[in-house]
Order: sequence, then C-alpha cells, then structure tokens
Amino acid sequence: MKWLVGRFKYAFEGLRYAFKDRSIAFQCFLGVLAFLAGIIFQCSMTEWLWILLSIVLVVSFEIINSCIEGLVDYISLKKDPRAKKIKDMAAAAVFLVSCFALVVALCIFVPKLLDLI
Repeated sequence: MKWLVGRFKYAFEGLRYAFKDRSIAFQCFLGVLAFLAGIIFQCSMTEWLWILLSIVLVVSFEIINSCIEGLVDYISLKKDPRAKKIKDMAAAAVFLVSCFALVVALCIFVPKLLDLI
C-alpha cells in the first residue's frame, strides 16, 4: 500500500511542476473555458466525454512535449539539428491533438450556438 501511495505522490508532484509551465498553464486555461462552455450549453454525457477526452489529451501531450524539450535541452548543450527535429516533432504532436480538440469543440458548440440565433 505504501508503494501505491508513493506513486500518487510522485504524480501529484509532477502535476505541480507541470502547472508552473506557461504552455501547460495556457492549455489548462483553454480546458477550463471548454469545461465552462460545456456547463453553459448543458452538454450531454457523450459530449462531456468528448470534451474531457480532448482536454486530457491536449494537456497530457503538452506535458510530454515539455518533458521532451527539457530532456533534449539537458542532454544537448549546443544547438544541433537533431535536437531541433526532436523538439519540432514533439510540438507537432501537441498541434495535432490540439486540432482534434478544436474539431471536437466546433462539432459540439457550433450547433448549440446556431440554435441560439
């Protein structure tokens, strides 16, 4: 049981570090906006699952991206085209997941906004 509690401790410490990162904090802010929009528009259970999946994916990928960037900076003390490629690919992963989240948001919220007109 002590082992399991220790794992949660490390995970929460990681979240604490993550939320201090500006990019991750910004993605969390956008996630809060999406969450509030879900409340305002009274989303269905299925819509909530898509919204929450999108938020968790974007924030998780941003955390992984920040870890990769930090690791590359730690390992490579000088500018290297391979390091740039690694960092750019990690950023591309965040971009793809963010595009997915945008499509989810458009599919859910645009019809609800059109119903108000």
